[in-house]
Amino acid sequence: MRDGLADLPPGSVKEARLAAVEEVLADGVPFGRSGYIAEEVAAVYTDLLTLVAGTSTAAAGLLTRLDEMGQASRVAVLRDSLLRRTIEDGALRTLKGIDTIEPAMLDDLLTSAAAAAVTGNRTLLNEHARGACLGPTPDFGYVWIGDQTDGLAGRRFTEEILKRVPGFRVSAADQNQVETLARGARLASRVAPALASSALSHIFMVVLGEFEAEDQLFNSFTLPGLPGVLILSPDVLAGDSAAAEALFHEAFHLKFIDIDYIRPLFAPGFRQETSPRITPEWHENDPSRGSWPVDRVLTSMHVYLALAVFFEKVASTDEPAWENAAARADQCRTRATWLSNTAQDYLDHLSDSGRHFVASIRAMLSDLNEAQ
Repeated sequence: MRDGLADLPPGSVKEARLAAVEEVLADGVPFGRSGYIAEEVAAVYTDLLTLVAGTSTAAAGLLTRLDEMGQASRVAVLRDSLLRRTIEDGALRTLKGIDTIEPAMLDDLLTSAAAAAVTGNRTLLNEHARGACLGPTPDFGYVWIGDQTDGLAGRRFTEEILKRVPGFRVSAADQNQVETLARGARLASRVAPALASSALSHIFMVVLGEFEAEDQLFNSFTLPGLPGVLILSPDVLAGDSAAAEALFHEAFHLKFIDIDYIRPLFAPGFRQETSPRITPEWHENDPSRGSWPVDRVLTSMHVYLALAVFFEKVASTDEPAWENAAARADQCRTRATWLSNTAQDYLDHLSDSGRHFVASIRAMLSDLNEAQ
């Protein structure tokens, strides 16, 4: 057995390997450490904002304000999902002439962001308390309690959601729902302190809602183009453990998006629409849930590995909030292994960083599998 663990009792070997995998997932560089990823994300958006400032005085004003702030506050301001979307829209207009945002709207939003950017606790989207804190600090993100009539930022935010999810209704979370989500975040952090904290820091805004069509059911999802936004069905809030699992699960999808943003994981020209399609073996009898593009294989592999670690820790601490934790850990580990093996057939669709990412997942899975 590797790493000098051969002489340890079997239980100690498993604990050591589990701890090592959790450490890499939570704190490894470049694919784990949330602080590192957040700083790299902020640097990318600062570069994009500098580009937009060539044609927008509002962008130049926001840059000046950010230059006056400390590094931690700058990073916090640039976590804001709407600000990130606005800067990207401005860069698309500047670079490619794509009219995803009108110049007046761009300037108004960036001016509002500059006015709000006094500390990292005040951002474009949450300047007027549109979000309730998900955890003890803003690092854990917010739960949406605003509405689409709540000023320019509130209207733009809900429009961006509805543009990506037709037929969806955004609802403001009530106090009981906010408290359930906050308890869920605390529960996840109690089970896996380092791993959950690292993941939850990628959430900026949790949004509740439902589809107008009654048969269009869901539990949770994230939105391409709105980084840091997590959509939850109110049905998920039936209990603290369900809320904890949904937050943890989707936070890892958001983490994957941020990783891909700072270290592009896919080869130039990769598109979901033209990607090869893969159906996981556990969906073979349900075609409607298969046919995954390669990027979904990678993000799901990442999530299942994290869930395997999470449920192993649940099982080791006898946390009463979940039943059959050991069986669920085995299932997640098996699925992550299947996906990582499948990803080997599609490495030509990945960048060097993407191949490094897959290799790191496979190394961690090897440690978990060897410890069983």
